[in-house]
Amino acid sequence: MKVATIAPSRGRNEFEQDGFEQDEFENIVLAELQELRRTEKALQKMYPRLKSKPQLRTRFLEQLADMQQRAHRLDAVLSPVSALEFAPVPVMQSSVA
Repeated sequence: MKVATIAPSRGRNEFEQDGFEQDEFENIVLAELQELRRTEKALQKMYPRLKSKPQLRTRFLEQLADMQQRAHRLDAVLSPVSALEFAPVPVMQSSVA
């Protein structure tokens, strides 16, 4: 399966300079939204079966994490300022000897 990728370093203003690049940007965003919706439907379908089939839990959580990561990347591209404001802060673990 080919996955559309979005380069977060490019701002939307760069894409507005060229109509072709604008169309390409919109196509990539649309593909990401469609993939998010497809994954959402799959998770909704899988969720009720988790109690009867606990072996689905790992797959469910992996797909959910993938969907959340895609959503955060898409949000970062569409709203780069807010993405920086709400970026997760890495937790440092200290080792006590």
